Amino acid sequence: MTVLRNSVHIDATPALVWQVLARLDALHEYDPGITSSVLRSEQQAGVGADRQCNIKGGGWFRERVTAWEPERELEFTLYECTLPVRNLRHHYTLTPERGGTRVEQTQEYALKYGPLGAALDALVVRRKWDAGIKTFFAGLKRHVEARGAPAAG
Repeated sequence: MTVLRNSVHIDATPALVWQVLARLDALHEYDPGITSSVLRSEQQAGVGADRQCNIKGGGWFRERVTAWEPERELEFTLYECTLPVRNLRHHYTLTPERGGTRVEQTQEYALKYGPLGAALDALVVRRKWDAGIKTFFAGLKRHVEARGAPAAG
């Protein structure tokens, strides 16, 4: 199992960051690696809500919310995808920090294909996915901070 940890400070309240993260069908608005995100369940929020995200360059994944604590914690577990992934979970915590919010993500995953998957992970996947998370966080920061910016007068 590979574990990646990343975090970002966002100049906005946990409530504003949560508003963005909790809109499950809006990931494509701030993650440059996603072309669309749509709800698959009638449930739009909370544990059990389900979405499909289409990946820039092709492919898709489906994930379900497995932890939901407004303004504090959110977790997704991947259950179906076109990627070479056997399992994947990404967990977010939101913590007030210096007038803003620290968003931390822990992502745990294992690739398919046994020893070949482990070698692929060590050579390519881990770095590529870590870079993708950093890009996601940069997009989230820009998006949330733009929403919280006062209107030009």
